[in-house]
Amino acid sequence: MTAKYRLWIVLPLLAAFAAGVVGGIFLERNILHPRHHTRAQRSASHPPNLDEMARELGLSPDQKEAIRRIFESNDSKFKDLYGEMHDRLAVLRSEIKTKIDALLTPEQKQKMEAIIAKHGEQRRNESREGDKNERDPSPNKPEGERQ
Repeated sequence: MTAKYRLWIVLPLLAAFAAGVVGGIFLERNILHPRHHTRAQRSASHPPNLDEMARELGLSPDQKEAIRRIFESNDSKFKDLYGEMHDRLAVLRSEIKTKIDALLTPEQKQKMEAIIAKHGEQRRNESREGDKNERDPSPNKPEGERQ
């Protein structure tokens, strides 16, 4: 087979491969795993990240660095508050469940436990998918600024 015919065989194969790659990327990003929470979808009350602030306010590099340090210095406070909130919500949920359980028959309690387990599994799956889609590969962002 001559080089000319080989070229005519290889080029369409390369074009088909490239189309498959582009189609696969499109399918993955837009159909299978679309981003669930983009900045445009967030409420107006959500603050901008540091890069947006720097761009919109025209911050100098020194100002941007000072703000980054402020985010970092308050990061532990956010984590503590989140932990406290999580603990208080767990106590409240437990109290509610105890009161509801007192009203249910043993059969109803069993069904309720199944509903709770199913809901918990759905939340874990959604959380895992959200974590995969929302990871920020930028290591230079402070913890308090990461999505």
